[in-house]
Amino acid sequence: MGQLDCGGLYFGGSGVNVPLPSVVPDLGASITNITGCNATSGAYNLTATSLAQTGSIRTCTSGTEPNPEYPACVGGGTTFDGHPCRTNGDCGTGTCTGLQLGCLFGPPLPVPNANSSATSTCIVNRIVTSAAGSGTCAGDTALSFNLSSDLYLTGDSLAAVPGIQPCPVCRSGQPTSGTCTTGTCCIGGVNNGIDCTPGSSDLGTAYPVSHDCPPSPSTFIGALPIPFALTTGTASKTAAPSGNQTETFCGFCRSTVAPNNFRNPPTPCTSNAGCSTFTGFTRCEQRTEGAFGNGIGHTITVDGSPAGCLADRLGHHADLVSAFCIPPSYNGVVDSAADLPGPGAVSLTGTAQLLP
Repeated sequence: MGQLDCGGLYFGGSGVNVPLPSVVPDLGASITNITGCNATSGAYNLTATSLAQTGSIRTCTSGTEPNPEYPACVGGGTTFDGHPCRTNGDCGTGTCTGLQLGCLFGPPLPVPNANSSATSTCIVNRIVTSAAGSGTCAGDTALSFNLSSDLYLTGDSLAAVPGIQPCPVCRSGQPTSGTCTTGTCCIGGVNNGIDCTPGSSDLGTAYPVSHDCPPSPSTFIGALPIPFALTTGTASKTAAPSGNQTETFCGFCRSTVAPNNFRNPPTPCTSNAGCSTFTGFTRCEQRTEGAFGNGIGHTITVDGSPAGCLADRLGHHADLVSAFCIPPSYNGVVDSAADLPGPGAVSLTGTAQLLP
């Protein structure tokens, strides 16, 4: 048994080596459209907004918008094509002339690992399948989309600053170099010394963070596809025996030969039968059974809370929750520390509001 905290991100099986939960940035905003409102029942549909509709890539919810804040390499072969960049030098033989796709979901997410600071990561979340869902005027919400969680293996990027800062921070005080004039400046990363606006509160030594202060493209190691289904109701996952494991929440087709690698691309499964056609990858397992450091946990349950009546167009407190599966990153350092593939769960505490 274990208690999951509000405002926290949990991940991995029983072998996770990262202190949990990771603190989720608190000032992100995501805007959706309301369509098909039923005046009698108060039920409506939620659809994605575009960059043009919200005016910011940080608040829209479309998966197809070119992202002006995160350039991407064009060319350079499979090693570089589509990877984040800031200059042509980040792209091998390619050029930094493209854009990644998808509206941003919240500010950069630092995942500090006090057990091994070198394995700390900075995550930039992009919506890559447009948001869709439903709600009611009583504040009930169900919203689904796919995320690309772009991983930057940064370690402690600011060794001279107390604590662990996987992402560059946006803080008051002039850095040792740069052109910052407002007093709130990027410290670390490619925009070190440049003016910034905090995208989160000061939630600890890894904060505040901001997309004004992105991580260096040289630390990018890949992206995790995350199916996200947020609800103000209850989200849960239940483990089952699979492969050589008793408590498997999130199975992926795995090799039966040491070191028991996972099939690439990741192949979700619920039993060995789902892997029977993949020669050499016929076992359905997660990296280590269990969830969030607990090897005998059988059920993950996270409870949200609806916002209440939204008709007054004021902001109302709401909790959105999700339980999901995280595939392997195929980076040995990350997968070992985070114990991936495995389950994930998150609780997002915030405000819901109907806008004019």
